[in-house]
Amino acid sequence: MILYDLIKTRVSQKTYLDKKVDLTEIEEILDVSVFAPNHKMREPWRFIIIEGNQKDILKERYLKELPEDQKEDVTKKLDKILVAPAIIAFVMPLSLDYDDEIEDIQANAMAMQNFLILANEKGLSTHVKTPLFIKTDLFKDVLKLQENEIVTALVMVGYADQRNAPKRRTPVTDLITLYK
Repeated sequence: MILYDLIKTRVSQKTYLDKKVDLTEIEEILDVSVFAPNHKMREPWRFIIIEGNQKDILKERYLKELPEDQKEDVTKKLDKILVAPAIIAFVMPLSLDYDDEIEDIQANAMAMQNFLILANEKGLSTHVKTPLFIKTDLFKDVLKLQENEIVTALVMVGYADQRNAPKRRTPVTDLITLYK
């Protein structure tokens, strides 16, 4: 498939087959994904892969520490994400320099986009999730992040149980303004 088609056919997938994703394949895709532009070659990323029974362990550890009145809502949100055979936490170090941090966020997003397209090429389906709980100290503790790190997104990875059609996009001619 050519790159144009890979970009246009990649869709967010919320449901998956109960089929394990080869971790070597995820590593290979990530290895190419990190060729994203990144200012000063800071390489502002690392990745935590959660799969198999580790998904249950993560859920148990997180829910165990939550206040009782939040458990039901968070369980529903977690279950929607943990349905994927593998989840990748894209982790980024924070920067004391605002401009560097903005550039690092952009680099992280470009690496993530690379991952999504390359996964599509390999026949894998993905979905990017940014639930509010990824910002909490508790979630960061459960993932064993460093104090200066954040999760920019959770990427669900697996084999689609059905193929969703791409959603219509606004024609770019409606979005371009020529500067005068």
